[in-house]
Amino acid sequence: MMEVSKVYKPKSFPMDFPFSIKFTDMEPFYCMNHTFHWHNYLEIAFVKKGKGIYYVENRTYEMNEGDIVVINNIEPHYMEVLPPVNMVMPVVMFEPQLVWSSESLFDYNYMEPFFERSSNFNNKIDSKSEIGRKIFAMLSEIEDEYVNKTVGYKLMIKAKLLHIITYLIRHYQDSSKSTESITSKSKRLEKLEKVFDYINGNYSQKIELNTLAELAYMSPNYFSTFFKQSTGFTPIEYLNKMRISKSIEMLRETDFSVAQIAMDCGFNNLANYNKIFKQLTETTPTRIRNGK
Repeated sequence: MMEVSKVYKPKSFPMDFPFSIKFTDMEPFYCMNHTFHWHNYLEIAFVKKGKGIYYVENRTYEMNEGDIVVINNIEPHYMEVLPPVNMVMPVVMFEPQLVWSSESLFDYNYMEPFFERSSNFNNKIDSKSEIGRKIFAMLSEIEDEYVNKTVGYKLMIKAKLLHIITYLIRHYQDSSKSTESITSKSKRLEKLEKVFDYINGNYSQKIELNTLAELAYMSPNYFSTFFKQSTGFTPIEYLNKMRISKSIEMLRETDFSVAQIAMDCGFNNLANYNKIFKQLTETTPTRIRNGK
């Protein structure tokens, strides 16, 4: 069985410059972490090649070349790559402290695009919009500074990041404020974390709805509604997507038979595995294994 991936993913940054870029080049059907996850930093990701689907809580965004997605530190999210080509998507990661002093209300205004979210907030900034093109160009410049590390690159990155955040403030200025407090959202994440960690560690076994509901201290019916509202999926839909994602990784990285992989990923028979695989990917395990 593969290593269990935790859903809360803290990252350590240098004290003097809490900033980093993750460079990703992902194959079709790749699923980031196989599960919803969140972390202690903010993200701005931009697609340089390919396409995929970003799931942020119960919202779904199709991402194409030039598109941007903005994620805060308390939004469960994950991403799938769509065929036929690899998806190249650098992810700018930084802690709020890079641009915000907690003692300054003026600085906090910089953080509004990340923390003041309405229920209909749109994490995606489209490549076709003028502001999207401007932000994409500046993110590319930040990437160049980070890679080349010429004299003063940290100062230049911070300056360009503040410029981007200013664009984000203007872009989202008409959005209404969220009715859910950060404290309330954090409590909701605590319940989801237990559920996701359990699914991550036991996806190869039979998982009962009652067990998941007990982990969240809810009745099965209430839990099903809570889970759907939080993720956009029913528990069984989410479990199937995760199992298929795990199986795709095994098809590419192991020599196990398709039947063995199906069993190892929690499917009780090969026919059911093939059926769900086809529904979710529109292809077959054999084609994935053969690199098609």
